[in-house]
Amino acid sequence: MADRRVALVTGSSRGLGRAVALALAADHDVVVHYRRQAGAADAVVAELRERGARAVAAQAELEDPEHLERLVAATLDGFGRIDTFVANGAAGAFLPITRACRHHTYRTFQTIVTSFVDLVRMLSPHLPSGGRIVAVSGADSRFAVSDHGLIGAAKAGLESLVRNLAVELGPRQITVNAVSPGSFHSESLELAFETGVGDIADRVLRSIPLGRFADPAEIAAVVAFLCSPAAGYVTGTTVTVDGGMAAGGGPWTSLQLESLSGSEDAPRRDPGDQVGR
Repeated sequence: MADRRVALVTGSSRGLGRAVALALAADHDVVVHYRRQAGAADAVVAELRERGARAVAAQAELEDPEHLERLVAATLDGFGRIDTFVANGAAGAFLPITRACRHHTYRTFQTIVTSFVDLVRMLSPHLPSGGRIVAVSGADSRFAVSDHGLIGAAKAGLESLVRNLAVELGPRQITVNAVSPGSFHSESLELAFETGVGDIADRVLRSIPLGRFADPAEIAAVVAFLCSPAAGYVTGTTVTVDGGMAAGGGPWTSLQLESLSGSEDAPRRDPGDQVGR
């Protein structure tokens, strides 16, 4: 067990975060972060232990600095070290920017951007040479995705931070990268299809050259590679894992215009709805 590393993965009680935690279990012990779903986090911990990894669950509100300090303490006290940090957790309101209130903007950026900066600041003194930081971005960082304006802006901020941190931490041989997933099977995807407009699922699917949605494990495998010794010369970049969707431009413009033109009649999620991984 001496050669195993330790990873903190935010938002890892379900979805892509869970898949990342399981992918890292081959050579990492893992801190499973969750916000509300303690039972789901405990289930992931059990899966990790079945795979031979040590694992603990840790609760934290990402926008609360005291909770972040507690999360870091749980990692260092539980394992005595930190080698890998995967920033996967996210939250934000699904609504047009012109309907966003100050608290929507504040919480979105606090949860996605500020928490990332805070955790990197707290964890970086403990990261060794060969340490790894990976942030999960998304297509909304580059495309105008319906009702994702705030989240997309925050994700774009993450990608900028990744580039700057790669330069700052490079002399210590710590790599910093982002992964930008396309559409993958998840609760969030199903919710988007249920509350979207028209034949959104079919239109998104038709915009993917590979002709299918990803399994979360396929995206997690790329994250795990970036966290591995084999990726020691990859830093400061965003790796797109979307089945070729971005290469063809995706369906985003037409869906955005359709959503805005039918904004009074189209079904929407409540502006207070949150998304998290």
